[in-house]
Amino acid sequence: MPAQAKSDPAKAPQPDKAAPVLPPGAPGPIPPGAPGIGLGPGQRPDPYEAYIRLEPPGRERLFGSRDTEKELEERMRQERKDTDPTSPPIAFPDKPELTTEAYHTRQFAPSVCLAEPSYVVYRRLYFEDKNAERYGWDLGEIQPAVSYALFIWDTLLLPMHAFNDPCRKSESSAGYCLPGDSTPYLLYPPEVTLSGALAEAAVIVALVAIFP
Repeated sequence: MPAQAKSDPAKAPQPDKAAPVLPPGAPGPIPPGAPGIGLGPGQRPDPYEAYIRLEPPGRERLFGSRDTEKELEERMRQERKDTDPTSPPIAFPDKPELTTEAYHTRQFAPSVCLAEPSYVVYRRLYFEDKNAERYGWDLGEIQPAVSYALFIWDTLLLPMHAFNDPCRKSESSAGYCLPGDSTPYLLYPPEVTLSGALAEAAVIVALVAIFP
C-alpha cells in the first residue's frame, strides 16, 4: 500500500479570519496613514490633531493667506477630509439674512464752528515803547524822560525802520507776552538791514546837502 503523506499542521492553510462585526453606530476602522499613531483597535484619531502644528508658520502663511470666510470654511472641510475620510464633513451653521434693505448713510446738517484767533494783526508801529506801553513797566519819576528819549531815538531812525522791510505792511502780536505776564525790563536794539541802512544813509546825506 502506498504510504500516506503526513500533513504538517504548522504548514496547513489557515482559514481566513472574519472581520470583527461592529455594533451599529460604532466608529469604522482607521484608514492607513491617518494621524493618531499608537491608538488601540477601533479607536478613531482626533480630527483636530491635524490642525495642531508644532513647527512655526512661514512668512507666506502669516502674510500671504487672506482667505474669505467661505474659503476658510472650504479649507477646513478639505483638511478634515484629508485627515479622516470616514468622518462626516464639517457643517457650519447657516448665516441668516439680517436685512434686505440697502444701507443708507446718515446725513447730518453741516455745523459751523467759529474759532477766534489768539493774536491781533495791525499796521506797523514805528514809535513804540514796548516796556511801558505793552508790558506796563513804570520807572516812576524818570519814566517821562525815558519815553521822550525813546521817541527821539525812533524819530532819528525812522527811515531805517520804514525801509527795513518795505514790502511788509502789517505786524502781529503773536510771539509777544500777553498783558499781565511777568516780563522783565528788556532793551530792544533796532533791526538793521541793507535796505534800511541805505535809506538812513540817504536821508542823512540829503539833510547835510540841504542844511550845510
